Amino acid sequence: MDFEALKRLGLAYMNIDCEKSYESYNETNNNHIINIYLKKDEKTCCPNCGSNNVISRGSIKRTLQFANTAENNITLIWQRKRFICKNCNHFFQENNPFVESKKRITVQKDIKILQTLKDINTNYTFVAKAFDVSPTYVIDLFDRKVDISRGPLTQVICVDEVYASKLTKHKFCFILYSPQLHKILDVLDSRRKDALEKYFDKIPKEERNKVQYFSMDLYDNYRLIARKYFPNAKVCADSFHVIKNLMECFRKIRIRVMKRYEKLKSENSNYYWLYKKYWKILHKDQSKLSHKIIKIKKSNMHLSFRQIIDYMLSLDDTLKLAYELKEEYLNFNSSAKLNTCEAWLDEIIYKFQTSQITEYIPFWKLLKNWRVEIINSFNQINGYRISNGPIERANRDIKTILRLSFGSSNFPRMRNRIMWAMNDDSAILYTRKSSTNKRKFKARGPYKKNE
Repeated sequence: MDFEALKRLGLAYMNIDCEKSYESYNETNNNHIINIYLKKDEKTCCPNCGSNNVISRGSIKRTLQFANTAENNITLIWQRKRFICKNCNHFFQENNPFVESKKRITVQKDIKILQTLKDINTNYTFVAKAFDVSPTYVIDLFDRKVDISRGPLTQVICVDEVYASKLTKHKFCFILYSPQLHKILDVLDSRRKDALEKYFDKIPKEERNKVQYFSMDLYDNYRLIARKYFPNAKVCADSFHVIKNLMECFRKIRIRVMKRYEKLKSENSNYYWLYKKYWKILHKDQSKLSHKIIKIKKSNMHLSFRQIIDYMLSLDDTLKLAYELKEEYLNFNSSAKLNTCEAWLDEIIYKFQTSQITEYIPFWKLLKNWRVEIINSFNQINGYRISNGPIERANRDIKTILRLSFGSSNFPRMRNRIMWAMNDDSAILYTRKSSTNKRKFKARGPYKKNE
């Protein structure tokens, strides 16, 4: 077996005896088998007394599980030499470059198992089947070799939550994210104010003072935490959540108007049908509407989306005003700059407040309550407006991990799995942890088996 073949298999150890080593295939189970022999080390000495006066006493066969970049399951059959020290009569074996003490699975296979767990679309059971090991082994390996600490705070941080009621005793987990590093800094088991205060109290004040922008959704506890623990940071409200509230208010107005024409269905009225069929284009941003002409079979007309909207708005003055206000805020959100947004926002708040549309009352109150944070969100870093967009994309991947965990309730392990899969710079521990993240439960008492 030549050295190039060993290099291709990921076994390019300089002390492998290429003349004696060979590979074969078991056609019955399609198993790749490599028989390995190591050259005798001239510096072999007795681990008991340190003497070099040692002689060979045969070998023992060890069967190991190996993996490389191309294959997950390779069998290594290693003829491990035994020696005896003529000085103290101590028996010992040659050094083991393949596996840790008292293990059959090689370090290379362990590393590939952990690398496979970086895929968000897999879980411990899937990985165990792929590598022909037990799920318990994969979990134990992950617990002992992956333990990720909190990342340092950056100039801009984003906070959000993800629903995980089965994972912790609280409904939501707290996510701390750095959009500049594109990595999750930490995951907490609760977003409650007392839990966040306890957490940020442990972070040095000097590190917290370096944060200049704190991006968040419209959860008031986050704003209280930001003002208390990040005095130098500008709190920024995520524009997506503001628009989400606006569209919910507009939806209620549209439904109210639509129900007004519901009784006319029996009279073959097109009004209710139009509101029912083309409601989506009312919610769409006007600047993104297509100019395509479509045929409306019910009335045998050919109209563009813009003409359909104009027709629906002409039927009701309240809906027309609500639509114009909605479009003005969307235009403000996409076009305003930091030096123009304050006066423009005040004008919009006044228009919503004086519109006398009941459904818009919660929204203009929201704009007043979060006025400063909305203005702060127009600050830019590296040419991009500050928002929670990056953390929302990360949350999508976190939800995939949680969904494939099938109700896992071990938070420390799930926290490490999320940060291991989401962060490219996560490192494997050089030494194994002395304990795992397995929880201690109360021992089950005596019971009777069902006959």
